[in-house]
Amino acid sequence: MASSQPRLDFPLLARTPLEVDFSGGVLSSDGGLLLLAQLDRRIQLTERVAACIHDARLPERVTHPLLDLIRQRIFQIAAGYEDCIDANRLRSDPALKLAVGRRPTSDADLACQSTLSRLEYMVAEAECEAINAVLLTTFLEQPRARVREVILDVDTSEDKTHGQQEFAEFNAYYGGSCYLPRFLFARVAGEGEEALVHARLPDTHAYDADELIATLESVVAAIRARWPGVRVVLRADAWFGNPELYAWLEAARVAYAIAIPANAVLNREAQPLRQQTEAEAAASEEKRARRFGKFWYQAQGWSTAREVVAKVEVTPHTTSVRFVVVEGLTGSARRRYTFYGGRGESENRIKELKAAIKSDRTSAMDFATNQVRLMLAAVAYVLFQGLRRVARPTGLAHAQVETLRLTLIKIAAQVKETTRRVKVALCSACPTQELWRRLARRLAVGVT
Repeated sequence: MASSQPRLDFPLLARTPLEVDFSGGVLSSDGGLLLLAQLDRRIQLTERVAACIHDARLPERVTHPLLDLIRQRIFQIAAGYEDCIDANRLRSDPALKLAVGRRPTSDADLACQSTLSRLEYMVAEAECEAINAVLLTTFLEQPRARVREVILDVDTSEDKTHGQQEFAEFNAYYGGSCYLPRFLFARVAGEGEEALVHARLPDTHAYDADELIATLESVVAAIRARWPGVRVVLRADAWFGNPELYAWLEAARVAYAIAIPANAVLNREAQPLRQQTEAEAAASEEKRARRFGKFWYQAQGWSTAREVVAKVEVTPHTTSVRFVVVEGLTGSARRRYTFYGGRGESENRIKELKAAIKSDRTSAMDFATNQVRLMLAAVAYVLFQGLRRVARPTGLAHAQVETLRLTLIKIAAQVKETTRRVKVALCSACPTQELWRRLARRLAVGVT
């Protein structure tokens, strides 16, 4: 076999011939997938996701079990292969096969692109909601000391669309045709990262308060069932500000900090604060100042007045005034506005989802398929969040997904299978091998 390989002669060394071919044998560039697969087995994430989906295929004609398909698709996304068509060249990759649960050479290859594409068409909308429940359960099951407060952050993003994709709409804010996926993150107060607990691809750009309330109702109920007496707080931008949502949150005893767009009445109420801030800026050398204030405000259509905190910031070039409706929060106006500002971390998580997981690869013509793609990307992201938790005592505790992938997943590996065992030899020059071993031990991998 080796003799039939075309040889390439590279003139890189002065006195020694350098020959290159592809006769290296059973190798993988993603040997670190085994670490992610071990984590998945511990938290049973892909197993639970597969249990949400009804497999209507005829058993006697099934070559690739549903769990294998789910694992293959999730691990491909995790390794940076976000498109189904990547399976055509990865289905025989030994590390990917081991991660799925197959022997690297003696077992059949994994599924091809067409089979994985049929998987996307097979998942129903109700099953996507069941997968969201799995994401929430994964967050709730993490071992913790006493939990006093859980913070929820909800936000939307933009997925550009092309051609005649179903339910794609033009959005003036983004200046193009797109979908507006919505993400809900949860964080226990004092912890360093928000966990993705819900992802949804709405079929319209119109704001649906009832649908959001239904989501929050189920999430809040699950949180309180897990930690009776826990305090729940919601943060959101002005897109979600709605009297119906305010009323539900107050009735459900959920505190909130939700931005509200400026209007003539709010600007008039904030005028004294603005004048004070501008005077302070004029008297300073930097010509900068920032002040916070609060007042009560009742918009037309509101059943009651609600408290608003305002931030006025003056720079040499501009003056900005921003408002946030708050309920159930204590402390100064500065403290409450700063708490609202913490929702920027959830925006960072969404950027990470799009940049590293490619959650915006919602390019199918069929809308339901795009919802499934978003859910699979969400599951892959939750796996990486789990890996980041395992790495808390290391320098990777706050590493981005792309850093985790390059550091822990993209490791060259030689795979050898005999009748008695399978041996994976990771690259001896891997600069993070001691860290990799340490994380493997934390995942209860035996050391001999």
